[in-house]
Amino acid sequence: MKVAIIGSGNVGRTVFSDLQHASMIREITLAGRNREKLRAEVEDAKDAAVLHEGYVPKLTFGGYSATKGADIIIYAAGSAKIKEDRMEMLHDNCVIAEEIFSEVRKYNREAIIICLTNPLDVITMKILDTMEISPRKVIGSGTLLESARVTRIVAELMDISSKSVNTYVVGEHGASAVALFSSARIMGLSLDEYFQGVTDDQFMLDKGRLQQVFKDEPFRIFHGKGYTSTGVSATACRIVSAIASDSREILPVSSVLQGEYGVRDVAVSVPSVVGRNGIEEIYEVGMTDDERLDFLASVEVVRSAAIAEGLLT
Repeated sequence: MKVAIIGSGNVGRTVFSDLQHASMIREITLAGRNREKLRAEVEDAKDAAVLHEGYVPKLTFGGYSATKGADIIIYAAGSAKIKEDRMEMLHDNCVIAEEIFSEVRKYNREAIIICLTNPLDVITMKILDTMEISPRKVIGSGTLLESARVTRIVAELMDISSKSVNTYVVGEHGASAVALFSSARIMGLSLDEYFQGVTDDQFMLDKGRLQQVFKDEPFRIFHGKGYTSTGVSATACRIVSAIASDSREILPVSSVLQGEYGVRDVAVSVPSVVGRNGIEEIYEVGMTDDERLDFLASVEVVRSAAIAEGLLT
């Protein structure tokens, strides 16, 4: 399997490095305009590969024509002006995405595209609009990272392994994302079952705290590092693994919905079956009335941004 990565900034470089440890990948290519930078990244990685034990894929670079033959294209390019508020990058990154994928489509319209660029849901929509391919083949990393973050926070709060916790976050990859605590499970038990014996007031306080903490966490990481990369790369690698192995794993990723959850033509994250053909199925999970209202409000955040960019009317 060949993977092409567009974008060699903090995120693109991290994905490039992390994917080299994935045995199912035959070739990784860095694609873009700055050939000297791409050459340097690849040659640096090749030097390191000599010292690595185990399998190392073929490492290449080139212009957008290098995406030809790629099974997966990972998009991590965008404006160099990184903003704390993702929506402040909306117009610039839409322009960049259209420019790049107008070129990419000349060489490859078969690949599954994984979008990592913010504001992620609208950029996912922009890529689909430019490429004119199946909406099931354009996948935003979405709320997979938020879901991992909530899982970690719950596990730390309970002092248990994160492997025993299962949570989903849906909606926008951003401030309006919604944690579905009604479907969360700890060792197979619902939160209500797990917290049996805890007063309602304490239980609600915990849930409220969790909602706020998982929304505040990315800002703490951003302010501490100046960017985010490691967690984002992990989401990309997880999606690539699900596609390459055809594992049909259920992941909360972003795609342009086609009527699911009563939403059409807007990209938001919902639990989706990811396999060799991209998004294979979308399951509609149950929500409480409050969760559904919050989810639909999150959809409207993305819809409004897409309308502002002329992607919807």
